[in-house]
Amino acid sequence: MENLMSTTEMSLTDRKGAQPGVDDIYDDGYLRVEHKNYYVACAGQSLKLPRTEFLILSRLARSPERIVTAEELWEYAWGSDKPVNMESLHVYIYRLRNKLTTSKISIDTMVNVGYRLLLAHSTASQ
Repeated sequence: MENLMSTTEMSLTDRKGAQPGVDDIYDDGYLRVEHKNYYVACAGQSLKLPRTEFLILSRLARSPERIVTAEELWEYAWGSDKPVNMESLHVYIYRLRNKLTTSKISIDTMVNVGYRLLLAHSTASQ
């Protein structure tokens, strides 16, 4: 068991070492999120976001078009030391949606589950 854990840890370390910074940027040609630099751009236009809104968008962009639970978003943006406040999360999602209205990106709500980021190419087919 210890050998398996050591091998897994080495694989993770090797992966991180082989491609530094790759996971720190999401870029699909329309939306660009530089996670470590707190930078977002839609269609080449920089989008200024407060820290919490950026963290929410950053987490959603790490797994686009997949549902991220509200609890996971909360922990990513506020940390695990604060209890989940769904009303606050809803307010931040609302503000973020308003800032994204001119873009081809939207945030979809999955009631009682979480949220997912819908990208330009996926919103056209719905």
